[in-house]
Amino acid sequence: MDSRWQPSASIDVLKQRAQLLTQTRAFFAEREVLEVQTPVLATAGNPDPHIDSIAADLSQGGFAAEQGWLNTSPEFCMKRLLSAGSGDIYQLAPAFRAGEAGRWHNPEFTILEWYRLGFDMPQLMAEVADLVMDLAGQTLPVQQLTWADAWRAEQLDPNNEAELLACLQAEQIDVPTGLSLAALQDLAFSLLLQPQLGEQGLCFVYHYPAEQASLARLAPADNSVAERFELFWQGVELANGFVELADSSEQAARFAADNHQRQQHQQPTIAVDQHLLAALAQGLPACAGVAVGFDRLAALLLNKTQLADVLSFNASRS
Repeated sequence: MDSRWQPSASIDVLKQRAQLLTQTRAFFAEREVLEVQTPVLATAGNPDPHIDSIAADLSQGGFAAEQGWLNTSPEFCMKRLLSAGSGDIYQLAPAFRAGEAGRWHNPEFTILEWYRLGFDMPQLMAEVADLVMDLAGQTLPVQQLTWADAWRAEQLDPNNEAELLACLQAEQIDVPTGLSLAALQDLAFSLLLQPQLGEQGLCFVYHYPAEQASLARLAPADNSVAERFELFWQGVELANGFVELADSSEQAARFAADNHQRQQHQQPTIAVDQHLLAALAQGLPACAGVAVGFDRLAALLLNKTQLADVLSFNASRS
């Protein structure tokens, strides 16, 4: 008999996961951060060329467009709420990304995302650490280092393409042809540096290069780096945070550049979220935001070695 009807996580683990969700909501309630819920299905998507959205047919759904996408994150709608005057907000939401299945990936996953008005990058990193330690029930060592320092610690030059290719090939890693330097850096970082990050506790890497700014603003004192950070624990990427870009014109230019890069790599272009651009033009309050992979965090907190062990039904059983 096919056993795939059974959950991928044990019932005991699902009860522990539920407790983590309760603790998370209590954490934000204590700080008076409002829980919100935004649409999962959207007529505009995320054009980031490193993220593959899952398309949806909206032709019979009463939507404003016939083509849509399942959200890769609730970010765009949450920023619209911020521009409308919501104040500090958070959300525990389903998110979807195509082609992501494996030990630490599932096409559908739970994302914990929140935004804090007036926070800078150090303040938000501190709050992320507070949340993780609150859920863990213990104090953990915290390390902070710049993206450049992370490379120096491994005695690698991220701008030396030949060196990066040689190191990847030495690890018998197949490198796609035609990668830009930024894409090669991203690949090398995840495969060569990331496994060593957060071995002794929480490790925040910040000040990513401007080319990897994503939706973060550039640092006012140094436009070569972005006010962006990521959190790593036990070699697993857990969070991606920004001091948020509030310039509508700059955001539109970044979206256009993303879709241009998609065209160059024969990826489908993604409809730009005009509602987000209008909200930014209206005025996004100064804020910082972060997205945490809740399933990954739960797995590490519960001493599990793969995402399936904390999901009721992973992709192969859904």
